[in-house]
Amino acid sequence: MLTAIGQLATVFIGVPSIIYFAIQLREQNRERRQSAVNALTVQWGDLTKALHENPEFTALFLRGVQSFHDLDAVSKLRFSAFQNRFFKNF
Repeated sequence: MLTAIGQLATVFIGVPSIIYFAIQLREQNRERRQSAVNALTVQWGDLTKALHENPEFTALFLRGVQSFHDLDAVSKLRFSAFQNRFFKNF
């Protein structure tokens, strides 16, 4: 009889604890997903800012997209670095 009472007490204490843990885990996963989306949004904003705030780089980007081989060495390096950052994020 005493073991049955002990098992019942364990169920009444254990089950709510497991439910609470599951809810906390679910919320933590949701927050992590949202944090990842926010980080990607910031990174995307930084990439596009480089294009619309710097006319020289915008012209370089367009030349690089049209014909990478026609760029000089420094321009190839800048274009490649931008593309590397772009593809690293996505």
